Amino acid sequence: MGMGVEKYFSGLRILLVLCVFILAGCASRAVDSGRQVSGEEREQRWQRHQERLGLIQAWDMTGRLNMKVPGQSGTMSLDWQQQGDQYRLALEGPLGASIARISGGRQGVSVTASDETRYGPSPEMLLYSLTGWQFPVSNLKYWVRGLPVPGDDARVQLNNLGYPDKIEQQGWVVAYQQYGLSGSQRLPVRLVVSRGDVRLSLIVSSWQL
Repeated sequence: MGMGVEKYFSGLRILLVLCVFILAGCASRAVDSGRQVSGEEREQRWQRHQERLGLIQAWDMTGRLNMKVPGQSGTMSLDWQQQGDQYRLALEGPLGASIARISGGRQGVSVTASDETRYGPSPEMLLYSLTGWQFPVSNLKYWVRGLPVPGDDARVQLNNLGYPDKIEQQGWVVAYQQYGLSGSQRLPVRLVVSRGDVRLSLIVSSWQL
């Protein structure tokens, strides 16, 4: 009799464990199982996601940037501090050696590279004049958050959760390879920005909002 009761409770425990795994599987699928959703539902999710991202006006983002441009390539660390319209972007090489520093706001932009500082209205033009790099700083303010640049036509390819898999804008292609959570916000942590022979691969190590 004791052996039969023991077998009964043993079987019951196995059944409960199986139920837990099944429920956990259902929960994970409910979050995102790759289940195809309608285009309308995807667009609704995208609209809600854009509204949340639009509220982010200040951040400190750090990561590693691999850059390939005609005749040059390299990997560097990146530290981007944004506070409203004001921003500071630092690119550093091995052992913290400064490669380029960009500061900007409504009053204009300064770019320092190769021990020279220049001032003007456009970070792209200044950086190109100092380094020869095509680096879309102004657009990256939006692309790194997973948003298209406002007021400019863009083709956005969405995943099931309503986050961009790809943004095509101004001749650039932004491919989002991975998202991560920072607090309650889901933000890109791996993305590739490319146009022609230019390829910028960014791996984000931290988002601080």
